[in-house]
Amino acid sequence: MLPRVLPQAIRSKNRRMEELSLAVPRVHLPTVFSANSLRQDAPRERRCRPYNGAVRRHAPIVFILAIAALARYWAIDFCLPSTLCRPDEEAVVAVATSFFNRHYNPHFFDWPSLFMYEVALGMVPLFKIGRWIGWYRSEAHYLQMMVLDPTAVYLTARVLSAAAGTASVWVLYRIARRLYGETTALVAALFLALAFLHVRDSHFGVTDITATFLVLVSFLFVIRYWLLGSGREWLAAAFTAGLATSTKYNAALIALPLLWVVITRRDARPLATRIGQAALVPAVMFLAFFMTSPFAVISYPELMKSLGEISSHLSQGHGVNLGRGWIVHLSSSLRYGLGIPLLAAGIIGLLLGILGKPSTFAQCASADKKGLRPRDGVMVAIFPITYYLVIGSGYTTFARYILPVVPFLALGAALIVSQVKRPALMWAIALIIIAPSAWSVFQFDRLLARTDSRVLAENWVMEHYPNGALIGEIGRGSTKLHFVPPQPGVPSPYKSLAVDEDPGEPDILVVPISLFDPTAQVSAPAMLLKQRYLPAHTVRAQDLAATGVVFDWQDEFYLPLTGFAAIERPGPNYEIYVRPDP
Repeated sequence: MLPRVLPQAIRSKNRRMEELSLAVPRVHLPTVFSANSLRQDAPRERRCRPYNGAVRRHAPIVFILAIAALARYWAIDFCLPSTLCRPDEEAVVAVATSFFNRHYNPHFFDWPSLFMYEVALGMVPLFKIGRWIGWYRSEAHYLQMMVLDPTAVYLTARVLSAAAGTASVWVLYRIARRLYGETTALVAALFLALAFLHVRDSHFGVTDITATFLVLVSFLFVIRYWLLGSGREWLAAAFTAGLATSTKYNAALIALPLLWVVITRRDARPLATRIGQAALVPAVMFLAFFMTSPFAVISYPELMKSLGEISSHLSQGHGVNLGRGWIVHLSSSLRYGLGIPLLAAGIIGLLLGILGKPSTFAQCASADKKGLRPRDGVMVAIFPITYYLVIGSGYTTFARYILPVVPFLALGAALIVSQVKRPALMWAIALIIIAPSAWSVFQFDRLLARTDSRVLAENWVMEHYPNGALIGEIGRGSTKLHFVPPQPGVPSPYKSLAVDEDPGEPDILVVPISLFDPTAQVSAPAMLLKQRYLPAHTVRAQDLAATGVVFDWQDEFYLPLTGFAAIERPGPNYEIYVRPDP
């Protein structure tokens, strides 16, 4: 009896062990005591990733970010201590400095206040460190020193802008990785890192680059909400859209892709619920705007007056009439700011995305997604297209106005390039596309690092007239010389006199000449004065006989968008004349 029962018991035991082995993960005996091997061998939950595989090596993106930072921080102290070399920086610095008087209402609403508050906050560590070292006795003394030499405030604004420009490359990388994969993300980051217009304006302590950065952050949260459907991502997208608006009013258009996703995203919510959620987007944006630019709401009449002036300024133009922005930005700002290859690839990429042509779209939002559908391409392209149509409708065509479109063009171009299957060929094409823009970046930074002609002219005057002088100047405000007072409360011994109408009898006559303003005429009184005075010194910055030099014609910045070979240093040429009877 026993011999018959024993095999049955063994077979029954073996069957139970087999069933148990199917339910329990297998562990290799040689690695049973290794916690890492247990995690590696155990079955993983299958997770949908928004990019093609895990990123195991961060070296490529770190290298690209290093290039982006180098391009943006090179010559960040250009032209200082002269403070008139970049238009609008002086307004940012003046408002930011005024906050130290405990007057937090800027009474200036041509731009929202967030960036100015950010600059003022960045000045606080300088004051704390300086007071600890002994440079400053009090906040009042600190303000006196800032008025005497605002170099530190200008640098603070510029460093913050360059940081936002570098961080924009990282955010675009995150966006592209979630949408199209690691390869496309790296190409997009490279394109933005060396996009000349973006690099150029990252040197300037004004609001445009920070607004572009916040636009990208908001769009990243839009993508996350589109993929995950989380209310937290929706709230973050709306809130950061409000922060972007609090930096630059026209950045409010970044709400459009969020509204598009809220309405069209496929889920179980009824349409009425989606419409209600879309109606909450402006409310969340307003909350963020009010928290960071409160006096724009409190001083509502001042805000409306400024908005009216801004609208009139945009529609009527600034200085020379170049035509509507639709033409100028395409034929000049973007053409020279990105280069024709990058611009063309970016436009084609955005349009093909709308048509649903590329097939590398991450399959994460739904199991049945096959490639990039037109509805998803609209999500990517709705902001840059709408922004271009709105900002290009007027006659004020500063190149910096089109900056928020640049990262999306870099993304579209990367989507096209990444369709090439052979990595070596793909990167060769990417380098060819970015080469014109990268060369402009190198030429711009190289020239920007040279001493500005305005600084050279100021140094010559101080060397030859150490006890002060009356200086007669003609031309634009951006060509005027700037002399730092010797100490707080003591006026500068150098006085400026406009000689366009009343020539007077200045000790020195300064005449600027530039390719930026080739048709400028010296007034008759100034010409008579020039004929009576003796030529004493010349500062050369440009080859006035050169052709093919294109400036940002409405913005008084003396480095061009193209034609760098004709430029020796920033600033105009100067002819300095002195009285015959010193």
